[in-house]
Amino acid sequence: MTLFQILAVLSELGPIDASAALERMEGVVPVGEVPSLPAFYRHLNRAIEAGWVVIEGTDEVGDERGGRPARLFRVTPEGRAAVRQRAIEIESVTRWVLRSDRG
Repeated sequence: MTLFQILAVLSELGPIDASAALERMEGVVPVGEVPSLPAFYRHLNRAIEAGWVVIEGTDEVGDERGGRPARLFRVTPEGRAAVRQRAIEIESVTRWVLRSDRG
């Protein structure tokens, strides 16, 4: 689920650095499901290897941890398709659970 959440946030916001993506995740994913920075990068690296995310460049300002430019990440068309497919799967299961009468 974490990889899906990361891709969804990156899809929504366009080229974005890791800290901004994590900050946005804190506002949209359930409490306790926001990954740590190392976990975020592990998932991000998987997405890059799959061709779902690319490094778009760097910001011009740099981050607060020393002024180094932060890498900006962008979801590819294949990544957007993967997000859509996963959302459809989640929606299908959710509808099944909600209409199910299992008492």
